[in-house]
Amino acid sequence: MSPKDQRQTSRVDSLNLSYYCIDEGNNIIAQGMGRTLNISTTGILLETYEAIPGCKTVDMEIAMHDDIIKASGIVAHSTEEENNSYHTGIQFTQISTEDRETIGKFI
Repeated sequence: MSPKDQRQTSRVDSLNLSYYCIDEGNNIIAQGMGRTLNISTTGILLETYEAIPGCKTVDMEIAMHDDIIKASGIVAHSTEEENNSYHTGIQFTQISTEDRETIGKFI
């Protein structure tokens, strides 16, 4: 028996993204590229090959088909995987209504 999915919003597969990790003083402390494992209107699960360091905010640019979604969020959870990658869940804290609607079209 599989565990019940407790997510409040649907998820859709996506593609690639770039991210910037911002500290308390609004300084970029890390940046990189990753692959989205899934995305919803409220957050994203991404795969990177470097851990995202502790940061106040993660700013992202996410490629979805012909659209670029810009969003900011906070790290909700992160795990190191067996293939030396990291899966990090990020809850959106700032995303435009237009970008949220674009994600919604693909769900």
